[in-house]
Amino acid sequence: MKKKWMWLIGIVAIIGLVIVALVLKQTNSSSAEKDGYDTYTVEKENPLNLEGKASPNAVKTYNNNSQLGTYISTQVDDGQSVKQGDPLINYDINNSKREQLADKVDEAQNVVNKDYQNLNQSPNNNDLQKQLSQDQNALSEAQQQLNLHDKQVNDSVYADFDGKVDIKNEDNVTDGEKILQLVSNEPQIKTTVSEFDLNKIKEGNKVDVKVTSTGETGEGKIQKISELPKSYEENLNESAAGGASAVSGSEDEGATPQASNPVEADPSGGNDSESSKYTVVIDDIDFPVRAGYSMEVKAPLDSIKLPKSVLTKDNNVFVVNEEGKVKKQDIKIDKINGEIFVKEGLKKGDKLIKNPKKTMNDGDKVEVSS
Repeated sequence: MKKKWMWLIGIVAIIGLVIVALVLKQTNSSSAEKDGYDTYTVEKENPLNLEGKASPNAVKTYNNNSQLGTYISTQVDDGQSVKQGDPLINYDINNSKREQLADKVDEAQNVVNKDYQNLNQSPNNNDLQKQLSQDQNALSEAQQQLNLHDKQVNDSVYADFDGKVDIKNEDNVTDGEKILQLVSNEPQIKTTVSEFDLNKIKEGNKVDVKVTSTGETGEGKIQKISELPKSYEENLNESAAGGASAVSGSEDEGATPQASNPVEADPSGGNDSESSKYTVVIDDIDFPVRAGYSMEVKAPLDSIKLPKSVLTKDNNVFVVNEEGKVKKQDIKIDKINGEIFVKEGLKKGDKLIKNPKKTMNDGDKVEVSS
């Protein structure tokens, strides 16, 4: 009899627990429906934060070139700002050399003119045609020699671009010795981006830049993203330097120099356990920045990232409007490193239902809590 009562008590207790569980479930369900669905508002991904150093776009070194003539002095002061084409260095140039080259061009041009006159009189004369071709080649060679001389003068005397002068040595300068450097006014920033963020930015994208030490801000543009990661570039540079040394050391005196154009058939990418980093160059900075300053870069991103909770079983979403009606939206997504990115189908500001019920249908009216 005692055992029978124990069984009855146990059964009653189990039934009681089931009833309590059902009541709690119903209460929670009613509460959830009353509170409504949580929502997620679509936003673009946070900007990509990068760091780097400012550097001049270009630095040109002017060495003493005795082939032009005797070095006299600089024509600018240390720290002076100059424009492209301004004279920087004063040489006692032997102008007779240019006159000789110009005379050769004039002589060759006169010969070609004479050939044309002869051909006009005998247009079918093959010998005259051949002679004209030879004389035109001679004229072209003479013009190239004159252009080369002028280029050498321009390259050694005049400013290649707008910038500031940094004088290194202006007294007792020997042949080939450094006289000054021209530092470009155009700043740039070199930074790196990891392989995981590489596909988020593109060349030509606008970025926000900030000088870390002063707080000054402005804008710039991504000018270049390197094709190879830094580890590859460093290894290739080392290989190229070694190859150049080997070629230089093996040349016989008086032999014709051979161009060294090495091919790296199986380049090494560095440590396999480390993620790759790619060099990014930012230019078109809209305010002056001194070389060497630490810079902070924010690259705005157009990508949209979603939490997993808004996706349906078939990887679509429900968009809710201001009236509380939902629309099932077909979207295309990419899953990268465990994160969900929208390729198409959504825009910034769309409000999505979180954890939608399987029974939810297009056009349903729902209550939302946020």
